[in-house]
Amino acid sequence: MRIVEYFESDASTRQMLLLELRRCDWSAGRFLVRLLEEETFAKTLGGDGKLFFLLDGNSVVSFLTLTTQDCIVAPDMAPWIGFVFTFPEYRGQHHIGTLMEHARKSAAQNSAAFVFLATNHVGLYEKYGFSYWGSRNDIHGEMSRIYYAPAADISMLANDAQNCARDVICLSGIREAWEMIGAKVNQVGSLAMGLLMKHRDIDFHIYTDTLDVAESFKAISQICANPNVTRLEYRNLATTDETCLEWHVWYKFHGEEWQIDMIQILKGSQFDGHFEHVAERIKAALTPENRRAILELKYLTPADEHIMGIEYYQAVIADGVRTYAQFSDWRKEHPTNGINLWRP
Repeated sequence: MRIVEYFESDASTRQMLLLELRRCDWSAGRFLVRLLEEETFAKTLGGDGKLFFLLDGNSVVSFLTLTTQDCIVAPDMAPWIGFVFTFPEYRGQHHIGTLMEHARKSAAQNSAAFVFLATNHVGLYEKYGFSYWGSRNDIHGEMSRIYYAPAADISMLANDAQNCARDVICLSGIREAWEMIGAKVNQVGSLAMGLLMKHRDIDFHIYTDTLDVAESFKAISQICANPNVTRLEYRNLATTDETCLEWHVWYKFHGEEWQIDMIQILKGSQFDGHFEHVAERIKAALTPENRRAILELKYLTPADEHIMGIEYYQAVIADGVRTYAQFSDWRKEHPTNGINLWRP
């Protein structure tokens, strides 16, 4: 048996595949035929989509698509495996697993960490390495189950993102600007623990003997003189229990904005060194397996959902959460209000 991709095949092969595809009496299969005949496949399912066939000689065993769009509107999820079908005479032999593995490798070549799949089936795709993510309404208004399976190595993708973050730190001059006014600069947060994933945020805790706003503006003005800084936000929390000044700048690098959070903390106040200590405890508790689980959960989180990093770490390290569905349930049972003081 062999695998061929429809759009990469010559005209005679495409004609043969289309003839075979017309044998499919499944309504979605007939819709796929129409997309190919009307040349609307890319318009409907996104550009650069693929249609894979598993062939036994010239007979189609199975087919599926790998596209950027599907029946679920979710811009932060891609690519999607769809139109999964095996002809009746070949069923019961797990041939579709061969095609799914091929689709995952194809997605990995384009640096996709996961492939996604929308279905109403329960217990079918788990045997091919898929995990349940959750359910959403599809474009027809019907509830659909979403599954995901790994494609590229999530650790390598995270390492690439973290190397990019370090370049941003170097080019932005953050450390130099604060040290110019005598501040102590500590890297904290996900980057400090090797757990930064797809969200482009970098965290610093800045320690000074006083919270002198005028002095702080000297450091910030130097940072904002960099033409790649596009925005600035400031909050004065000096008289609150947090005893700090919050600075947030957005830095453009290779066409993408990175958010740099700089929390200026009064030395000797209640949070002096607290989060650094938590970070050291988390790093000590990390194993390759639970680090991967944390990175996967972060990657699978929708872009419009705000989740504190400490929630991922507590769920995975303390409570053994491994799938996104488990994490969603865990968060319902562990609501967080304000600062989460958990540590391993």
